[in-house]
Amino acid sequence: MPNRVDSGQKWIYNRIVHSQRAVFMKFMTGTVEHQLDGKNRIRIPAKFRSAFPEKETLYFVRYNADRVAVMPESVLNAKMKVFDDITPDDEEAMDAMAKILGSVEELSEDNQGRTMIPRYFRDAAGIEKDVVTVGMGTYIEIWAKQLHEEKMSKMTVQRANAVAYGRKNGNER
Repeated sequence: MPNRVDSGQKWIYNRIVHSQRAVFMKFMTGTVEHQLDGKNRIRIPAKFRSAFPEKETLYFVRYNADRVAVMPESVLNAKMKVFDDITPDDEEAMDAMAKILGSVEELSEDNQGRTMIPRYFRDAAGIEKDVVTVGMGTYIEIWAKQLHEEKMSKMTVQRANAVAYGRKNGNER
């Protein structure tokens, strides 16, 4: 059962199998504009925070070049399964694993629910003050607002559908 719909709450849930247990989480969509405070902290928007599995550790991840992903441990573990078959004699794969896993940081929140995006992540994503948080299904991405606006203004709905569904059907873009 890959997905289920809870008709009482009108939420779509993703099922992630991790270590022989299934984790259900709300499907995260939409965007929220907000800002870093004076100490470079943000609050994960409530619509996304409540969708993450309860009591599951969250991580900052450099999953894309110009944005910061926030993933729950179950999603991160599922994505990192690609490294299960890497052997030490595969130098390029070991370097890729070191690059990816070396750019993952556990997210911690203060007692008011604020978290500081580490400088490495802010700098790489060009985040200074204004941000946009985007629901990406099983995780969220935090973008510099200006970059998000620039990229999204170039991506039409028709092009987004062509890219997404062309990829799904094995067609070239």
